Amino acid sequence: SDVKEAEDGRDGLAKLMAGQYDLLMTDWNMPNMNGLELVQAVRLEEKLKTIPILMVTTRNMKEDIVNAIKAGVNGYIVKPFDAKTLSAKIAEVMG
Repeated sequence: SDVKEAEDGRDGLAKLMAGQYDLLMTDWNMPNMNGLELVQAVRLEEKLKTIPILMVTTRNMKEDIVNAIKAGVNGYIVKPFDAKTLSAKIAEVMG
């Protein structure tokens, strides 16, 4: 499958708007537009509002997880994680 990488949230949003994607996997900590801001921006776009979003982060405080879910993420995975955990999370958010 095709994977596109973005420099930051702003670049990611531009790529999402320009293409066709089945899943958005974003880090929380990024320059220019962080992961939470990216999720909020994606959920405001008619074209993107239903895309499954998996947030990957080192932040594991309950408040952060609640904020990410409120913003519209479908899944949340805390670093470090292994391939098996990632695989399971992707399957979960993809339904």
